[in-house]
Amino acid sequence: MDKPAPRNLAVVWTVAFTNFATPFMFSGVGITLPSMGRELAMGGATLGLFENLYLGTAAALVLPFGRLGDAGDKNSLFTGALALFAASTLALAFLPSVPAFLFVRTVQGVSIAMVTATNMAILTESVSRERLGQAIGLSIGAVYMGLSAGPFVAGVITTALGWRWVYVLSAAVTTCALILAWRSLPCRWKIPRLEFDWPGALTSVGGVGLLVVGSGLAARSAAGWALAGFGAVLLVVFVAVELRVGSPLVPVPALRSNPELLRAFVVQFLTYAGGMGTSFLFSLHLQEARGWTAGEAGRLLMLSPVLMASLAPLGGRLADRVRPQFVATVGVVLVCSGTVAAFLVAGSGSMVLIVTTLVCHGLGFALFSSPNMAVIMRSAPRERTAIASALAAQMRSMGMVFAMLVITFFLARHVGEAGLGEETREGLRTAMRLSLGTISLLALCALVTSLPDLRAGKSRIAD
Repeated sequence: MDKPAPRNLAVVWTVAFTNFATPFMFSGVGITLPSMGRELAMGGATLGLFENLYLGTAAALVLPFGRLGDAGDKNSLFTGALALFAASTLALAFLPSVPAFLFVRTVQGVSIAMVTATNMAILTESVSRERLGQAIGLSIGAVYMGLSAGPFVAGVITTALGWRWVYVLSAAVTTCALILAWRSLPCRWKIPRLEFDWPGALTSVGGVGLLVVGSGLAARSAAGWALAGFGAVLLVVFVAVELRVGSPLVPVPALRSNPELLRAFVVQFLTYAGGMGTSFLFSLHLQEARGWTAGEAGRLLMLSPVLMASLAPLGGRLADRVRPQFVATVGVVLVCSGTVAAFLVAGSGSMVLIVTTLVCHGLGFALFSSPNMAVIMRSAPRERTAIASALAAQMRSMGMVFAMLVITFFLARHVGEAGLGEETREGLRTAMRLSLGTISLLALCALVTSLPDLRAGKSRIAD
């Protein structure tokens, strides 16, 4: 098989390095929050808002930016996003007030939405179809590597130099990605000429944003549940709007007429909903039921992301050699097996089952993520690659948000506002069992939905 041209190889490494830098920043922030809270007098609710503003903004704006990327120049949008992310990250190292922090964190969410909407589209247009799976695998492996390295590096730097230096380092890493993008991606921005779907954009942004922010607040107040519910209603309105406008953000009728492609998006949602809540629950279980320290629990829970980072490129290469739907379905089988094992943990507390879950999820997501993304991106015509990338990211985010909503509901019902301890241990065990039972059903739905994807076929997104 021919090797990619030098410029195309540079594009692959640029996207991969970017996909390392931005999750590195995101995962490292969690380590800085206690120190930041003490210095700036941030309470728990404010610290939660600090993260929810970022996640909500990024998830809410990805579809509009995907449409803009298809209509304009993806390279310009991607490079501009990196510049904005680097500048805002560096600003966080020097800001003195809480309102300024919240505003700049929101700006970071805007920049990440721009990156997420364009990164896979840029890969798809720069790499041959025969090597696309390998390129996506390398890129997704970099994401997991950033998620794995961020907490460790941030912990060392926060202890040795202080939490503000974590943002200085993250800005430096992002600047390196910006330099790579500037050198390898020719930017020719053009004024988009399109009939923009403002009703769809507003209902999408409002629905996703309220769902993400509401899920983060649901554990603390009924207002969070109200926001999440209103967000879900707006998403239903969004689908209805898309069926009626002339130039929609998402071509819903075209998706309905291409069952293989629609199935890939649905499986994306269900697989992340059915596999991404277990680490959070295991962290509670190991520290509250077994008495482990946070460091001990963290080191064990790194097993899954390390396996994902190591093996995601292998999943991408396999997608180039055999039918990617088959590889993705094997990944779903492993994710489903791991989640069922996690459900059994809630009843037995077996360390063997905990390790089994972490290994199955690490292997499963490594085999699922790249091939399923390859199916989606190979199916998208050139003029729709950014919206396909954005919609795939949206499904991934919504799956994780839905899983956390399930967990939050059962924790609120059986643990409540009381602090974790001996008196809430039985309630925590009940909440964990019910949460993992529900998530296991979602994982089984992902498996059942993915099975028809084993047959060959070609899907397209049409205007």
